[in-house]
Amino acid sequence: MTHDHAHAHGDPGAVFSVARACVTFDGECVVDEVDLTIRPGEFVAVLGENGAGKSTLVRAMLGLTQLSHGSVRLHGVPVDQFKQWGRVGYVPQRLLSAGAVPTSVHEVVESALWGPKRRFRMTRRSALVEQALRDVDLWDRRDDRLDTLSGGQQRRVLIARALATGAD
Repeated sequence: MTHDHAHAHGDPGAVFSVARACVTFDGECVVDEVDLTIRPGEFVAVLGENGAGKSTLVRAMLGLTQLSHGSVRLHGVPVDQFKQWGRVGYVPQRLLSAGAVPTSVHEVVESALWGPKRRFRMTRRSALVEQALRDVDLWDRRDDRLDTLSGGQQRRVLIARALATGAD
């Protein structure tokens, strides 16, 4: 997977700059020499079979998995020094607790706005949640339990959750 290797760290406007990234688990190379530049407004699909290293690459790009060698920069800053995490929205493949606790669609989206650094007034929080759910066409399902939605609808709730934060 090579994409613009020569400019991997030379594009100051890039959101992600990955250069020669490698991740090794138990001596096995899972991510091998990946070069990737993602600029604002670009959509990138990472494709491959199960076990190909797609999730590991994304985790490395977010600084959640250690690189064996290579580097990742986020908005021009080495990922291990990046501090502006409010600019990043992450959509997991699934919610681990989906179905374990009866949670409404609205509560799942609103939960992205909780925490010490996200002190939105209730009215502002409600407006953000409403807009995000309207953006994914699920406002009419806001009071439904998450586990009553189809898999595709649950994924749209997770997208709404990321959208509500206002991340870049």
